[in-house]
Amino acid sequence: MEAEVLDDVSSPVGVDARWRSLLRLGAGAALFVVIMIPIQALVFILIPPPQTVLEYFDLFERNPLLGLLDLDLLLTIDYLAMIPFYLALFVVLKWSSATSALVALVVGLLSVTLFLFSREATFSMWLLSSQYASADTAVQQAALVASGQTLLTLYDGGSFGLSYLLGAVSTLIFSVAMVRYRVFGLLPGIVGIITGVTMLVPANLGQIGVSVAMLSLIPTALWLILLSRAFFRTATSIASDSGSDRNAVARM
Repeated sequence: MEAEVLDDVSSPVGVDARWRSLLRLGAGAALFVVIMIPIQALVFILIPPPQTVLEYFDLFERNPLLGLLDLDLLLTIDYLAMIPFYLALFVVLKWSSATSALVALVVGLLSVTLFLFSREATFSMWLLSSQYASADTAVQQAALVASGQTLLTLYDGGSFGLSYLLGAVSTLIFSVAMVRYRVFGLLPGIVGIITGVTMLVPANLGQIGVSVAMLSLIPTALWLILLSRAFFRTATSIASDSGSDRNAVARM
């Protein structure tokens, strides 16, 4: 009985058939991010990112794809995939707690925006490396290295750290609301709270931040899997309910 309470994925009250496509999109986005998590971890372990601008320039000259991967190309795609996921969570929760759902959505989208802003280096470093290779003078090369250093500072700077914290806050608000109003039972909300707490230590906070970020991937993946399943079941349920209602009207 307790397990049923913890993992009840019945349709949230108020969600109608108009949102089933968004729920399926959000579910698919969540699964996509789960699949990407081990791939990104392997990239980080097997291809450690360079430490200096010149090392990045050299990497891009040798293998542009590895350069893009080391500058979070995959994570950038993940953050974009979180947009439909956040929207699906908003649709589910707005009927139970409109204020919490709206605040969590806005904070989550702001997190995505700041992350994308901080990842200017992902493609710009590739451009700078090409210009560096064709530069004619030491002055030009020095200017390009300085530009690259600015990009790396932005890459690991305050915008990224704030984006990470806002993602944690959004996760916590969504998850607390799920627990409070028993949306999808208790388990997804509890796992989400654990996920949000582990994300309160930004990944750019030295070795501690990196270690905690790696550990946070475990509850994050579980949270996404639980919500993906719940979204799919809800979309199927409301589609069935909508079909039943149409049949009933037709018989009348």
